[in-house]
Amino acid sequence: MTTTSRGTTPPFSSVRHALQAIETIATSGSPRAFIVGTARSGKTSLLREITNLLADLETAFTEYRPGPSAASVPPSRVLVVDDLHLLDEEHLDQIGGRALDPTAGLIVASRPWPRPDGLTAIWRRLEQDAPAVVLGQLSRSDALTYCQVHGRAVSSACLTQILAATGGISWLATRALSLHDDRDCVDDPEHSGLHLLLQDEIAHRLNTADAQLRHLVELVSIDPHANLGSIESVSAVDALIAQGHAEGLLLRNGRPVPVVRSAVLASTPAHRLAELRAETSADRSSLISHDDASAPLLQQALNVWSKGDLDGAAELVEKAEMAAGSPNSDLAADLAAAIWAERGLPLISSQSYLARPTDDPASSVRALLVHAGAGFPDRFHDRQSVAQSPTTLGVALQLFEAGLRDSVKQQPPASALSSLVQASELYSASKSVGPIAELPAVVAAGVAMGAGELQTAQAVIDAAVSAEQGGPWARPRLLGWQAFVAIRNERPHEAREALRQAEELVSPQSSRTQLLLATIRITLARRYGDTQSLTMAWQAALTASRNVDVSLYSLLPLGSLIDAGARLGDSVTLAPYLAHGLEIVRRLGYPPLWSNHLWWAGVQQGILLNKPGSLAPHAQALVAAAPHSSVAAAMAQAGGVWVAVLGGKVDAGAVEAAARGLAAAGLSWDGARLAAHGAGRLPDDRRASSRLMACARELHPPEVIRHAAGSTESSPTPSHEGASLSEREHDVAVLILQGKTYAEIGQAIFISPRTVEHHVASIRRRLEAKSRSDLIAKLRLTIGGTEDR
Repeated sequence: MTTTSRGTTPPFSSVRHALQAIETIATSGSPRAFIVGTARSGKTSLLREITNLLADLETAFTEYRPGPSAASVPPSRVLVVDDLHLLDEEHLDQIGGRALDPTAGLIVASRPWPRPDGLTAIWRRLEQDAPAVVLGQLSRSDALTYCQVHGRAVSSACLTQILAATGGISWLATRALSLHDDRDCVDDPEHSGLHLLLQDEIAHRLNTADAQLRHLVELVSIDPHANLGSIESVSAVDALIAQGHAEGLLLRNGRPVPVVRSAVLASTPAHRLAELRAETSADRSSLISHDDASAPLLQQALNVWSKGDLDGAAELVEKAEMAAGSPNSDLAADLAAAIWAERGLPLISSQSYLARPTDDPASSVRALLVHAGAGFPDRFHDRQSVAQSPTTLGVALQLFEAGLRDSVKQQPPASALSSLVQASELYSASKSVGPIAELPAVVAAGVAMGAGELQTAQAVIDAAVSAEQGGPWARPRLLGWQAFVAIRNERPHEAREALRQAEELVSPQSSRTQLLLATIRITLARRYGDTQSLTMAWQAALTASRNVDVSLYSLLPLGSLIDAGARLGDSVTLAPYLAHGLEIVRRLGYPPLWSNHLWWAGVQQGILLNKPGSLAPHAQALVAAAPHSSVAAAMAQAGGVWVAVLGGKVDAGAVEAAARGLAAAGLSWDGARLAAHGAGRLPDDRRASSRLMACARELHPPEVIRHAAGSTESSPTPSHEGASLSEREHDVAVLILQGKTYAEIGQAIFISPRTVEHHVASIRRRLEAKSRSDLIAKLRLTIGGTEDR
């Protein structure tokens, strides 16, 4: 019998959940299990833990070595096999024979690829006894466990960036966490130094990989929607994707994670990159009919458009003069409409299809999307369905059309959202990189938020980002919407990371997406910043907004802008935008899924500016919509309670119910503000006031970054010379380091300025700070490394 000494470091790499299965495996009558995971995901470590436990239990086991027959190991002794995928057919047959005996102990570990028939037979037989132990991608909790075990401190923001860059691939995430040093983040918040270290290791793995696998990774790193026609067959592509996933270079769907993509771009010679880019452009060429004289110009237009050069693409489309009936006319209309939409001019986008009417089913759906966005229902046209062989893209667009039409009804069916979610999933699966004025994921997320389904909105956008929906041109917009939805979901760190990525990719010519990103910065400042940061973000957004008109799909971000403007006392600048938005929903018949949030923005503007007269029409509209919309009902109830609170009539129970109703409708931050307003007007009822403040903090937690290594989030923060800060003192301290005043700190974490003053005095005593400058210096030493940079 071969035994191993007990290791001092627990296994990691996504085995946290698997550790729970170790005791079950080791203590069963006949220990049997199939462990599967990608390269360096912790399979061997997990086997070592199991054999250690078997040794402690005095259970006999043998570690398999090729050579002696597996048949010579008696059933009572557990046979432990590592790297099953490396064994030849003869040895797999030996182990397969043992797997057929349910009384024979057998624990094996393998990569998910290759999968010869003998290995698959073993897998299936062992799964009849117990579910396979799958070591998949690294989760956030896995990473926190690793940090705790290894005594490492990584801020929440850094952890979010690391998991995003590595995609949670086990070996990459583990390596990144082991190389991470908080001191580097002071001058390198984007972790560029860490990325360089990882890129070197990735480049080494690519250099030693199979040539075809390396070629595949290069292609999908240049363009995730690359044409893979140069690979001999679909089955060969599938096998290479499975191999890339098993090697820890690709996600299961064949997508490269950001750090792998950047490693390919950084390590590939310039001439080779040019060859790869030429190869990946073949899929865009397939959109064009090359029998038409316009084909060369349209090909160039598609290529420059996909890189974000809207002006260059528009110039080429305009040069490609086509006669009526040209086979490329529909594509030209689609491209022109997409360009004008991204320029932020939905009216002209709609006119593009009036100038080039289309009978093509796919282009007709894209035209409907544009006309709805501009608010022109009279331009909707019912078309007869033509029997044809279904394609993934065709079905996606059919569902998109059905969901969009349903979403603009006064009483939309529940199927509207499900159709749009399905459309987004299938559109991603189609790998379409063609021009479209708005992405299915964005429309689906907008409708989900209109229905109060924030989790659905987040799931749709996250899936689209992961699948690279629409191709490279679409990524900045998807990331922007991912950030916007994350803010609504009270996930500011994720929002900041998505915003950072979008800012790196967005084209200066993409006015619509530039305004979206400016709106996200304003919303973060409004909810988590101070007046100074809000003012700066507001000025930048005003510049971005001057070149963009309102569309149906921008109404949600417009609501955030209106709220921020009202907070700064400005209701004039955005008045034309609000009026235009209201005109769009009026022309569409006031569909509640698209109208409610705009009306709510009008109510909030009236409250913030103390203008009851201006909020009345919006409040009345919400009341009218309430019988057919639970979101409108929650808004109408909260609006009435809010006005009563501002008038000095505070019913604590009604305030809390209204606040929680807003949260259930996807408006947690608004609910927190309502609860805080109610608490502030109950100075003589401390119990009710405290309950409402607790409700406010629950609905909108403060953005505070803590060390990951603590046993719980509520653990005291280690402080200067052995002192420790309570959780609330830590929150206050972080906000002090951000330069906030007592009033701003109170607004951020829903406590009174006087309570802030008490906390600051307590912190000073704990740190023995003799002055404000001394306090700041000591706070920087003790918790400075956990600030949200």
